[in-house]
Formats: sequence, C-alpha cells, structure tokens
Amino acid sequence: MIRLTFIAVRGTSDKGAFEGHLNLGAGVQVISAHNSYGKSLAAKAVAWCLGVEVMFGVSPNDAAYFPDAVLDEIDLPIATGAKVESSECSIGLLHSDGRSLILTRPVVGETTQIEVTEQSPDGETRRSVMQTRRKTMQDVAGGFQHFFFAWMNWPRTKVTTFRGEPSEIYLENLAPSFYIEQKEGWTAVQALQVSRYSQVQIGEIATEYLLGAVDNIALRVFQQEAAQQRAVLKESAEDVAGRVNALFSARGWGVSWSSHGTISSIAKRWRESSLLETLKAGASVDLDARITSLASRIVNLRKALTTDPIDPNDLSTMAAVSQQAIELKNERHRLNVDLNALKLQRKQAAELGGSLDGRIQSAVDLLRLKSTGVGRLDHVECPTCHRDLDPSTFALTRQSSVEVEAHIEGLRRDRSLMKSNETGIRLAMAAQAGKLAVIDEKLKEADQTITSVADAIGTVREQLTRRAADLSAAEREQDRVVEVKKQIAQLQGEVDAWIKRVDAIDSLNEVRTDVLSRKARFEEALVRYIRELGHNGVTPENLDKVRLDDNYVPFLGARRLHALGSASDQSRLVAAYSMALADASLGLGGLHPGFVLLDEPLQQNPDDEHRELLFNSLTNELSKLMFQLVIFTWLPPNDIERLRKAGIQVIEPSGKHFLRMAEAPPPGEPVEKDEVGIAPNEATADQASLFSEDDSI
Repeated sequence: MIRLTFIAVRGTSDKGAFEGHLNLGAGVQVISAHNSYGKSLAAKAVAWCLGVEVMFGVSPNDAAYFPDAVLDEIDLPIATGAKVESSECSIGLLHSDGRSLILTRPVVGETTQIEVTEQSPDGETRRSVMQTRRKTMQDVAGGFQHFFFAWMNWPRTKVTTFRGEPSEIYLENLAPSFYIEQKEGWTAVQALQVSRYSQVQIGEIATEYLLGAVDNIALRVFQQEAAQQRAVLKESAEDVAGRVNALFSARGWGVSWSSHGTISSIAKRWRESSLLETLKAGASVDLDARITSLASRIVNLRKALTTDPIDPNDLSTMAAVSQQAIELKNERHRLNVDLNALKLQRKQAAELGGSLDGRIQSAVDLLRLKSTGVGRLDHVECPTCHRDLDPSTFALTRQSSVEVEAHIEGLRRDRSLMKSNETGIRLAMAAQAGKLAVIDEKLKEADQTITSVADAIGTVREQLTRRAADLSAAEREQDRVVEVKKQIAQLQGEVDAWIKRVDAIDSLNEVRTDVLSRKARFEEALVRYIRELGHNGVTPENLDKVRLDDNYVPFLGARRLHALGSASDQSRLVAAYSMALADASLGLGGLHPGFVLLDEPLQQNPDDEHRELLFNSLTNELSKLMFQLVIFTWLPPNDIERLRKAGIQVIEPSGKHFLRMAEAPPPGEPVEKDEVGIAPNEATADQASLFSEDDSI
C-alpha cells in the first residue's frame, strides 16, 4: 500500500526557471483552487511519472496531452509568452513499510526515461534511470514497470490476447480503476482502459487483480486458453479419426471411428472402447488372433517345405494354384459390382439430398410469407383481361403455419437421415475399395505363384515351388498385419494423449477460488458508497438490488446501472466504483496501490443537492478511509471551513497559477540542486515530510 506525498512540475524558459509543488498527506486530501490554476496539470503529472500516458490515447512517450505551459510557451509574471526550454514532473510515493520512491520524468527532453530515486527506511538512497516503454516489463535491468511491480510486491500475471499471443497486465491496465481524469475518466467505469494491446477481458482481469484474486485470473486465463484449445482439439480429433478410418478402409474394414460431437462427448466415446476393441466388434477382426494364426501357419509351411515327404505322383498342384487365382478373380469381380452399386446409390442419395434442400428452402420461404401475411390470394384476376377468377380453379389447398412448420421438420428429419445414409455409403465405398486393394495384392501373388509353378519341371519341383510361394505369402501377410497393428498402436497413443488433454480442460470445472467472497465484499462497498454519494436511479427501496455481474459491471436488478439516472449520475457511479474497489481491496489484503485520484468530481455534479451529498460523505463515511483519496476541485470558503471543522485536509495553494517563477537563491550563493532537482531551501520541508516515519501508513 502506498500514497502520494508530493506532486511537482518544474522547468526552465528563456525568461527564467518556473516550478509548481503540492505536498499531500494521508487520508482525504482536497486540493481547492480556481479554474485555470493548473489542477489538471498536477493530476496529469501523476500519470506521466507512472508512465501510463497511453491511457489518454496518445502514443507512448508522447507528452501532447500536457498544456502548452510545460511544452512550448508559458506566461510568467515577469513576461508573457516565455519559450519553454526544458520541463519535467516529479511525484513522491511512500510505502506502508517505510520505503519511499521519487519518480522524475522529462516533459520536454528525453521523455523515454524516468529517473527513480529509492530510499529505504534506514535512509539509504539509490538513483536509477529506467526506460518507460521499450520492453518495460521484460527488461530486468532498465524496465520501469518491471522495477515498479517488484517494488510494489505485485505478482507478474499472464493474460491472453485476441491474436493468441501471451501478454501481461501492465500498469496502464490497472490505473483507470484508481486514476479518474477530468475529461474522459468520468464517462464510464474504466473509461481510460487501454485496448490497443488486444488483451482478452482485460477490464475484468484488472478489477480482479486489484481485488487480489490472482488465482482466479490464472483460472480465467486458463479457461480462455482452453476455449482456444477446444477448437484445436476438435480439429485434432478430426485429423486422428480421419487417419484411423483411412487405415481401416485401406484393409477393407468397414468400421467408423467417429469424431462427431463436442470434445467431451468424443472423449467419452473414445474412452469406452480402444481401436482394437472397436475393430474386433465392428469388423470381426482380431489382429492378435490373426498374428497367432499366421505364425502357426508359417511353422507348418516351413515344416512342409523342409521335412514333410513329397508325393511324386501328385499332379494337382497347377490345378490348385489356378483355382485359387480364379476364386480371387471372381471375388474381385463381385467387389467391383458392389462398388459400382454403391457409387450409384451415393449419386442417387446426393440428388435426393439436393432435392430435399430445395424443398426445405421453399417451405421456409412459404412459412415466412404466411407469417408476414404476404401472398394470400383473397382476390384473383386475369393479368390480361382483368376478369375475376375463382381460386378453386387452380386446385389450391389451404395450409396453416403450424402445418407448414411440421412439414419443414419432417423434411429436415429426412435430410438428416439422407446425410447419415450418404455417410454410410461413403464408408462402405472406402471399405470396398480397401478390399479390392487387398484382393489385387493377393491376386498378384497368385499370378506369380502360377508362373513359378509353370516354370518348374516335374511334380516334385511344382509342389516345392508352391509350398515356398505359400510360405512367402504367409510371411508377407504376417508382416503386413504386424505393421498395421503398430500403426494402430501409434494412433491409440495419440487417442489416449488427446483424451488426457480433454480431461485436463474439463478439470477446470472443479477448480474453486475465493473470487466470490472478494466480489461480495466489493458489492457491499459499492452499495455503501453509492448510498453516500447518491444516484437518482438508486433509492432506499431498491438499494438491495444493486449487484455486479460476472464482468464486474454494476447492475440494478436486470438493468445496467450506467443506463439509469441522469448524465451526472455516471460520475457519481464512477467515483463510488473506484472508491469501493480500493476499500474492498485493502480490506481483503488485495493489490490496490492505496490511493484514488479524482480530478474535478464536482465539475460533473454542479447542483447543490449532490454537492451536499459529497460533503456529507467526506465528513462521514469518507473521513474513515483506509486509503488516500486525492480530490482536485474548487470549493467556496464556507465549504472549505466546513470540511476543515470536520477534520478533512483541504489544501489551498497560494498564487493564481500552479506554475510560477522559481525563487532565486540569495545573492552570491550558487544554486544547488538536490537529487530530485529542487532547490534545497524549497525542498527541505517537503523531503522531511516525505521520509518522516510519522507519515507511514
């Protein structure tokens, strides 16, 4: 937890040096000054020194949102139109553990750097120069945000982007929740949130981060990544299923390994049966039994070739191998006939499916016309002679909208059935093509056996040649079956790994965090601050209906609170939201920095009624704040006196403008600058206030 201790702006011009300085204490700090004093300049200096200028829509390191007084030309008491030669801003931060920090950043000059002065509770001081934007989180040695998050003891938190690339939470993502700028900050909650980084749900994540629900952010990011992974897993399942079906079809096994449905349903279906079990149940193919059978046959064939006797009078060898080839050719012809029939069925199914699509479209058009009352033939006449015609001449039938809807549902069921039938035909065609490939392979081997037997001389050599050919064919078939089993085992491994990835994603549903209790504390604080600050859409009767949805958007019942009340109510909602977030976070030990800056809240609420509500809040509820509340506004003398009597710190800066001529040193004495660039005779009191142990929170 930290608080602001001072805000300073200084520089040099061709007419002399100028400066502005505000000291801040703990609790509520009201800075009251007239318009054009430079209150917004002081507020912008805080954002500039924290390196979050991109909230204002400018490019990184672009000081264009500052007024000309610190950029180009300043009006000084001794001269108007003085040209600015250099300028810079400084802020002081005091940590609750006694550590302090001074951040100084040039406005005109090297805007890409921030000078950091650290001081430990025992007084040890260290100065560093950090880079504001370039690799500000990744640069361990010179990245400002890398340093600042470490100094604040804030965890580095990963988020996802719409591009699928990893990102982090940056300070400019968090600042819109506690830094409310005058022009745009009051239009909506987190109106200054940076969207140029393409971070997913960054508004909700920033709120949870400040509440301290870092574990829920990790869960949210994991769920976002899981949503992206689901699409990848679906594609992966289709790829695996396609390769499995291709392998089965290549061997003529008409078994479908489906990838239809959600990834959870696919995982459940794939978990129930392995590839080998599915093959055994769907195609009656047991590869283990087949390998065992082939091994036994190979042993018998090898024995027949090497040791079994041969009958020299056996003349049936050529007839047997020829008959085997004839049977294979007959089987091939039958498979070709079946395949041609399947092709014809597929063509007819496709034509019927197209016809059903056309009928469904016509029926849907008819239903739309009936629903809108278009196309009713209450009066019919000839387009040529304009003679009245009887509609019954055309044999038209009356159909209600309900009947047409029922007809459409029937057509859709038929279309679904036809698609399923077409899918089955394609699967059968692939299986038939696989069987043909297997038959062709066996037929090629049979032809080679016939050629070898025909070349052999004598019945003995014919029998030996056939036995050798049968042994070689059996060994090749065993090798093919073993190779197919290896491929199936490899695919089964991919299936098992896929199922594990799905189980890891589904396990997210069982993860529990404390975000609900933190959100409830936030809602409670929001209701309290809305009641204190007032809102025309919220009354004592419906105050209990104020809630936050899952995206931390304030609702009143079923309606967004932002859409209720008057235009000025939006600023009160923003103020209540930002203060409630700080209150809830600090009460829960969250990661809120510990200060809220409101630039010109009364400018958004000029009526007496709401000014009175703010004053009552400052003197009652807000006077007991655990965090620092810095308000830049203007108050008349009677309101200032009223707040001071209630113990509220009201700061009335002297002079007409925040920036003024720097005080010159006594004659003959050189001007010495201390480590933050302020003359010692002006900074002594400030430095004492900054590093005093009495100021620790």
